[in-house]
Amino acid sequence: MATTNATILIPDISGFTEFMTTTELNHSTLAINMLIDAMIKAIGDEYEVAEIEGDAVLLVRKGSAPSREEILNTCMNIFNAFHYQRKWMQQHMVCPCGACQAITNLTLKFVVHHGPVAEITVGRFVKQSGPEMIIAHRLLKNSIGSNEYLLITEKLFEEEINNPVQDELEWVSSSEEYPSIGTVNYRFALLNNAREKVPELPRLQNDYCVDNTCYVEKPIPANFRDVYMIVMNIPGRAEWVPGLRKVEQDIPAVFIGSIHYCTFEDYQAVVSPLRMTLSDEQIFYAESCIIPRLDLSLVYEFVFNKLDEKSCFFACRFLNNGQSPIPEDLHAELSQSMQDLAEKLAAYCIQMEGSPFDPAFQKE
Repeated sequence: MATTNATILIPDISGFTEFMTTTELNHSTLAINMLIDAMIKAIGDEYEVAEIEGDAVLLVRKGSAPSREEILNTCMNIFNAFHYQRKWMQQHMVCPCGACQAITNLTLKFVVHHGPVAEITVGRFVKQSGPEMIIAHRLLKNSIGSNEYLLITEKLFEEEINNPVQDELEWVSSSEEYPSIGTVNYRFALLNNAREKVPELPRLQNDYCVDNTCYVEKPIPANFRDVYMIVMNIPGRAEWVPGLRKVEQDIPAVFIGSIHYCTFEDYQAVVSPLRMTLSDEQIFYAESCIIPRLDLSLVYEFVFNKLDEKSCFFACRFLNNGQSPIPEDLHAELSQSMQDLAEKLAAYCIQMEGSPFDPAFQKE
């Protein structure tokens, strides 16, 4: 069993577990995967990704301890990538479930430690272990009254005691007592101010022209959120949208800007979500729909108004988003398709009564 000195860095996501339920597992899993992927891309070549541990990443850097400046730079790169991705997901989210709406509450904490670790090789896998690795993991459970901080063990923090490092963080000394380990001293700094400095996202380019086209309206005996989840689940529309044979997409998710290729009997439509607004009584959702064969550029609007816990009032309409007016015969055909869609949706919801609704995120 080989032993080597290494820096152990663990970025750990907080604030998600309590929102996860069985029906939202696909949603939460995809969100965590996207966040961890953004974090890993921000690490560079300094650290080896030793393991993905649920909501955390175990990073190892062999050799002598890095300077505190190097630690700060690495952690802030990961921190900014995490929160920029979180903001992107929040801005592009069209799902109203607890897991998806909880993205705004996610935080990131870091534990950094240095010491000798043992390497165990099993087949083609190398796993780090030993007392120092146990200490690093135990430190994730501590008495710090925040879920967003940088924790560095005291010995590693004092590596440059004779060459003081100036940074903007306010460091606090603390310690924890762990069974079989004893007292572990460390310094920590809250990252509240760092979060405020994460760059803002560009404004979404999702504007479109609105006219006085009438809505098709239909009462539906189902909860307004459940009805919305059926409509928003674009990959699952082939089960109920008239004439739709299949839906293909590049990623297994529905976001603002995601592209969905919907194949009908005699044409293909390219659908992309534009916006979603959510309240306790209503959900508004809009998507673009381009049909190249008919030279059509449309926007579909869907409104879901709550009547009570088991019924809602559904409304939908199409808007012309192209440069030329829609021919009369085609306009009449589109109007009829809206009527058919509302009827089929209501019938599908009645059929689904008492069954779990499909999640918006699909497995690959």
